[in-house]
Amino acid sequence: LRMTPRKKMNSITPPQILAFATGASVVPAIGFSPTPSVQFMHNEDDDFFSSMFPMANTCVNCIKLPLHTSYQLFREKFDFALGNTHGFGRA
Repeated sequence: LRMTPRKKMNSITPPQILAFATGASVVPAIGFSPTPSVQFMHNEDDDFFSSMFPMANTCVNCIKLPLHTSYQLFREKFDFALGNTHGFGRA
């Protein structure tokens, strides 16, 4: 994750993204098992799908990102999901 000087991602930090995907806000000394991964979810024919929020499966250290029609929509959904889930939960 790279923060741009022009506009930062609201108050979302890399440790928050890591915690969302894995349940841990820091990398354990022995690393993760399994290795964290990203899955992109897409279904071009489903309007409902484009309104989805990111999801995570902390058992397998995976964050699932729906593909949106614009970066702005992705940012809104991503910021909302990470800003409104603390610990284990769903947006």
